[in-house]
Amino acid sequence: MRLRSAWKIENYTYRECPHPDREFGYAVSLHNHSCHSIEKLAALNQVVKLGFMRPLSGVLQRSFGLDGVEGLNYAEITYNPPYTPEDVYRMEAAAAAHWGFDGVHLAITDHDEYAGNLPLLHGRPDLNGCTNGCTNGRIAIAEELSLWYKGHLFHLGLSGLPESGIDETHRRIQSAARGGRHDELFETLAASGCLVVLNHPLVAWAPGAAAIPITDLLTRYGWAIHALEVNGMRRREENDRVLELARQWNKPVVGGGDSHLLVASSIVTLSQAATFGDFIAEVKDGRSVPFVTPDYFAPLNWKLFLRVLFFMSRYRQIASYKGEPVAAMLEGRRVLLDPVGFASRAFLSVVSALGLAR
Repeated sequence: MRLRSAWKIENYTYRECPHPDREFGYAVSLHNHSCHSIEKLAALNQVVKLGFMRPLSGVLQRSFGLDGVEGLNYAEITYNPPYTPEDVYRMEAAAAAHWGFDGVHLAITDHDEYAGNLPLLHGRPDLNGCTNGCTNGRIAIAEELSLWYKGHLFHLGLSGLPESGIDETHRRIQSAARGGRHDELFETLAASGCLVVLNHPLVAWAPGAAAIPITDLLTRYGWAIHALEVNGMRRREENDRVLELARQWNKPVVGGGDSHLLVASSIVTLSQAATFGDFIAEVKDGRSVPFVTPDYFAPLNWKLFLRVLFFMSRYRQIASYKGEPVAAMLEGRRVLLDPVGFASRAFLSVVSALGLAR
């Protein structure tokens, strides 16, 4: 496999596909995040324990304006991606245009939140075939649902939720997931008619974590899970194991970018469906073709490094601690991350100009 080529995945096999627009009519972006997603900096709890970081732990804490907090839990620092839903659409559509597609079918899957899709659903009549939130257009109501199952955190990508009664549907879904009422959850999802995708199904969230209960989940609820995801921010080896898992369970696979920051999805899904509703029907019928762009094959550490720099370049504006913006806590103060942020912005500008942002 020549990694800088573009590929489609058909019948769980990679096939070179330099001109996807000659075979398919549409590109679909299923897994992305807008300013409505809440992210946590829990990973910093492990970073500050590293030997080289211990002398800098106080500097890091002061950079968030939290030098007076004893035993700081970085999971309590949150941030929202700085992209509006319109920004997300423009990024994804521009990336799809590079491969010959006119725009993109889009479902913004913010964490446990569906609001990101509404501005596009109501404010972009050019993307929608009706005015009451049906799936006759290119935008679908969606969210990424957090689901604890037998001690493991799974994420379900829910696309095509009906707008009629969406507040109540969302409340029921969230309540059932948080309450561990799994039968009720999957029955509610099935009744809604939405597309249910098991996102990045083989992520082990903690080193040394117990075996992922994926077999148990699929045995019990596979009837309500329509597809598995190959993910643009996971390693090739993991995605290959997802393909094998999908083959074993006779499930189609879809592509999801999951980029969060900086750039558009490096993996999307190809389709012949002119509307999002017809695309959902395709996948439920077992027809789905992920499209893997050359950007996916950039080293994962490079991609993560760029996203860390992007966060540092804007952290004052997008981060909060227990609901209080970091910008307010640092008002009138200069901290070490300020020059680091300036340097990060300059570096990212050069990287983007050279076409190396991945």
